[in-house]
Amino acid sequence: MAKFKPDTDVKAKDEFSHVQELPPEQLKEHFQDHIGIGIFGRAGDMDVLVVGTIYRVGGDVWGIKDGCLLQTNMLASLPGDRVMRDNSFVGNRMDPANVYTDLKVTHNDDEVVWAVGNRKIICRPPFWELKGEHMGVDINIRITGTGKSMPYHGLWENLPETGIGGNEQLGRAEGSFTHNGKTYEITQGWAVRERSCLGAGKDVMALLGAVSSYIWGWCFTEQASVFCYAQRNGGGFAARVFLDGRVVDMTEPENMIEELAHWTDPLTLKTHATAWKIRMNSAEGMLELDVQTWSRCMFGFHQRDGFTSHHGALGRCSGSFTSSDGDRIIFDDTTAYFEQGCATPLGIGTRPDN
Repeated sequence: MAKFKPDTDVKAKDEFSHVQELPPEQLKEHFQDHIGIGIFGRAGDMDVLVVGTIYRVGGDVWGIKDGCLLQTNMLASLPGDRVMRDNSFVGNRMDPANVYTDLKVTHNDDEVVWAVGNRKIICRPPFWELKGEHMGVDINIRITGTGKSMPYHGLWENLPETGIGGNEQLGRAEGSFTHNGKTYEITQGWAVRERSCLGAGKDVMALLGAVSSYIWGWCFTEQASVFCYAQRNGGGFAARVFLDGRVVDMTEPENMIEELAHWTDPLTLKTHATAWKIRMNSAEGMLELDVQTWSRCMFGFHQRDGFTSHHGALGRCSGSFTSSDGDRIIFDDTTAYFEQGCATPLGIGTRPDN
């Protein structure tokens, strides 16, 4: 039985494939229909991250007609001296060179199951399960939704016209995963379930092409979750604070995410921020957080028009959210995950006719 109060507005039918709702002319160019779950938290004295995503993709942008890609990321690290280093991790690139052709999406009134290879995502809102092995990470984790979903890119009912839609669901996680013979039992876990469908002109290269890079991050505590992000086209920074039953949007122009420390990754020779000071205000409250990360993972996408690189980092945050009525929620060395990434336009070239 779940330890957390279950709540969601997601219906089982929403978790079924949405590719068929895209205009037929878009399918030849690009489609991406995916469901993924990220788990952030602790397994005993270890900080842990595990991500599993199933992508149904196709079109000229991907170089395949209709297939499936799998993503797995895993981190497990001790808080230790809290210095970023060249740690081990599990991660992969989503590339049509490694496509799966055995995807099955099945459904009934109460359940939708995505299954490919040895990986499976079972959807019984307000519960989800992430199960099975990919890249040596064998997962058996159950998610309990803890509130209404958040529209992500757009509403499902607008998908046939806009070519983009989906939502994110916050939740709590329980269960375990195994890697290299070691089993990690989740002792404190938060989850984000992402469900999205993207048509022509909405591929990852096109979506990231509007900005030179991106940064977003999650900070979690028992009383609240915070999503911080850089707004597009130099629009500054913003955040959403998820409280019990309500959401506080923080979009004031003076909002700030200041980079406090940097690290050059020896795998990529790129320099990334590893610590931040976050100061944001709204009519409903003030957010003050200090974030430090010290273990990283990577993943990416390879497509016709270029590739993307994504650098995620796990750590802790401390600070507070003070509401306008004076109530204060403390973040006391709690779980944080921040991600940075960019797109590199670099086409595959043309092959001369024989």
